[in-house]
Amino acid sequence: MILVGRALPLFAGLMIVGIVVLSYSVALLIPGQVGGNPIFESTVKGAKEMAQKLGIDLKVVEAGYNMSRWGSILMGLSATGKYDLIITLTEGMPENVEKSARMFPRIKYAIIDGVSRSKLPNVFSIGFRDEEMSFLAGYFAGLVTTSSMENSNSDLKVGLIAGDIYPTMMRKIKPGFENGAKAVNEEIKVLFSVVGSWHDPKKGEELAEMMFKEGVDVVFMVAGGSNAGIIRKAEDMKKYLIGVDANIIHLSPNTILACVLKRCDLAVKYIMEKAYEGKLKFGTFEIWGVKEGAIDFTFDDPNYLRNVPNDIRVKMKGIYEELKKGLISPLGSSK
Repeated sequence: MILVGRALPLFAGLMIVGIVVLSYSVALLIPGQVGGNPIFESTVKGAKEMAQKLGIDLKVVEAGYNMSRWGSILMGLSATGKYDLIITLTEGMPENVEKSARMFPRIKYAIIDGVSRSKLPNVFSIGFRDEEMSFLAGYFAGLVTTSSMENSNSDLKVGLIAGDIYPTMMRKIKPGFENGAKAVNEEIKVLFSVVGSWHDPKKGEELAEMMFKEGVDVVFMVAGGSNAGIIRKAEDMKKYLIGVDANIIHLSPNTILACVLKRCDLAVKYIMEKAYEGKLKFGTFEIWGVKEGAIDFTFDDPNYLRNVPNDIRVKMKGIYEELKKGLISPLGSSK
């Protein structure tokens, strides 16, 4: 933080205009653990890059998976008084942030992938158009299941496995995925299962096996750490997968055909830079999607280019451009 124009005494009767340079400190509170979570990993990577670029003091804090402790951990960080800005993520955090923001009005807060509509003057948030992301996944799943790819079948069944039930899943991700698949073929049936945990690979594996035995040949996995079991079973049964949030194709290049991307790394960089410059519009929120480059797809991944037929890749480019131009409403009909 730089304060310019403050008069400082030098000698009796003489004043100079001084420049006081203070460090700018940011805490990034992760509601979970960084390792093994691609979205947290990409966010931390982006934050570190921006901190290095601007000379910001950055501290990354892992809050673990006990949601009941997130609020107290955030309150504790705030109470230290060390941070100019505290950033956190997910829709599980706005209420916690609002409580801390009211108690510590001099501290600035930002939320990524979760929206505060409180209009508190020290809170800013960025949400994402998750329905655009899941629509892309559904459309791709529809193209794969109706194709003649080696591990596709004629059952016209695709699947979505979620880590848990939460508002965005039921209001945006699930219907977006269903609409995307049915935009390819109305006859496609979408199976939906819930692990009940973001870190239960065994349960994820069991649900994936059940889906595959019912004729599903491609699954969109939105289950966090539980995805590890889904991947194992898909490899065993020679089925296809679609990843979410970050590019994880490298984990199983012949099984994970593509990923839909949520660019939290861009969001954290934007927040840190604008806040550092004093230009972040606290008291407001923004919603980012395909148009803003915040929802993306693994178009350039070499494994995607090698394993996915050209006609499917061309159609995916086309549907992405339609979303970008606002020609498609993922939760409704085409405009």
